[in-house]
Amino acid sequence: MYTLLIADDEPLECDAIELLITRANLPVRVIKARNGVEAVELDKQLGAHIAFLDIRMPGMDGIEAAKRIREQNPACQIVFLTAWSTFEFAQQAIRLRASEYLVKPVQRKEVYDLMDRLIASLDQQKARAIAQKEEMLEVLNLFSREFFAALKFGQITEEAMQSYFSMQGITLEEGIALVIGGLEEKRVQSFFLQNKTWGKLQISYFPSVDRMTVLLFTNQSAKMVEQIAGLDEEYRLTIGTGLPFANLTEIPHSITTASIAYTHAYRQNIRFQRYNEVLRTPRDRAQTQQMNTQMINLTLEGNREKARTVAHELLDYVSLSSEREDDTRDELYELFTLFVYEINKHIPLLPQDKVPKTSVMEQEIYVMDRIDLACEAVDRDRKDRYERPFAFIRQYVAEHLSMSLTSEGLASLIGINSKYFSQLCKTYLGSPFVEYLTKVRMEQAYALLSEGGSTVKEAAEKTGFSDTNYFSRVFRQYHGHSPSSLKESPADKE
Repeated sequence: MYTLLIADDEPLECDAIELLITRANLPVRVIKARNGVEAVELDKQLGAHIAFLDIRMPGMDGIEAAKRIREQNPACQIVFLTAWSTFEFAQQAIRLRASEYLVKPVQRKEVYDLMDRLIASLDQQKARAIAQKEEMLEVLNLFSREFFAALKFGQITEEAMQSYFSMQGITLEEGIALVIGGLEEKRVQSFFLQNKTWGKLQISYFPSVDRMTVLLFTNQSAKMVEQIAGLDEEYRLTIGTGLPFANLTEIPHSITTASIAYTHAYRQNIRFQRYNEVLRTPRDRAQTQQMNTQMINLTLEGNREKARTVAHELLDYVSLSSEREDDTRDELYELFTLFVYEINKHIPLLPQDKVPKTSVMEQEIYVMDRIDLACEAVDRDRKDRYERPFAFIRQYVAEHLSMSLTSEGLASLIGINSKYFSQLCKTYLGSPFVEYLTKVRMEQAYALLSEGGSTVKEAAEKTGFSDTNYFSRVFRQYHGHSPSSLKESPADKE
């Protein structure tokens, strides 16, 4: 719904335009002003998308009102209502970037045609704004993920933390970390606003598939924790609270302890858990292997949320029970290497990159990504067991055009009988394999030659032809002209 402001000292003119707009059932609400001063004030209060301004009004005319509205509402589309036309008026209208003008008395068709154009323009602006917002959110989410990983493992400077939190309007440096399960990102603000005695809280949160990590900046951590623990169960959440942090450098420990508390609450099926109430148990290597096996099974089932939860539990358990980070890293390397081996054994065509040895932070990012990829593959295979293998074939062909490619060789890559592979090509590649391969090679050859960076011989070699003459014959059959014609200058062609 858009807002149309009509300013005219003649009430009949205002009413006539309002009636036309109302009858047309346009997505517009109309507000009316009797003069320029009133128009500027209404725009300030309500923010007009379109303003119809009469040129001649007592007190403040339409030109001056347009200047004021343009200053406070630059996006407003301004239309002048005028019973006259002069060169001076045209100059003023251009300077104020007026969208249009209407000559009074206004005609119905002119009003409707104008409104259609203005609404279409506003719709385009809204669509662009939504696209830009989504793009910005995507970039911010990617940045937040990297920032959170570095923050959790203490791999970021205090200055970087101050800059990040100050961008969010956070001025305090003390507080407490919470890990919450079952809280959607769109409900974070409402959850922390439900208690009016809390006032405006300073929070920073980091969403994940299976949990939400929240940094609650407050100088009353104990009081806040007690009040959160006493909330009703309307939200049906699982909450773990960590140890308070007195400054930014203590945030990583607060996050880790909150994660441990959350894992305990999740395991025990309780709603709320404080870290200092978690019962500590001695290190049990059999327990870590059991968690790893559970993580493998959940991943193979495609249960991404639960697999991630167990992965977090495993990370916390090993980190907490190791005195040195090197010991944590080495044990996680062994566990995650076994995890990857078992996953790749049961789910083919996943990336073959190895578990990193550099740091626990890199290992956490790696295993979470691997769980996501594997669960996505399981889901895709359930819907169509051949869609993913043939997506692999398309990518493989594109990346290995210079090599000798056969249906038998590619069939063995994805573990399918070669005869059945040939039948499936028609469905998943759109044609028999030889035709598909020729199409990809010829399109790539055309691109190489038209861009001017390759000779005919080079284009042939890059697309898998050892015989240039044979390449030229196939190219001519496919494109209708010789490859050398793309290398000729316009003068040569004439």
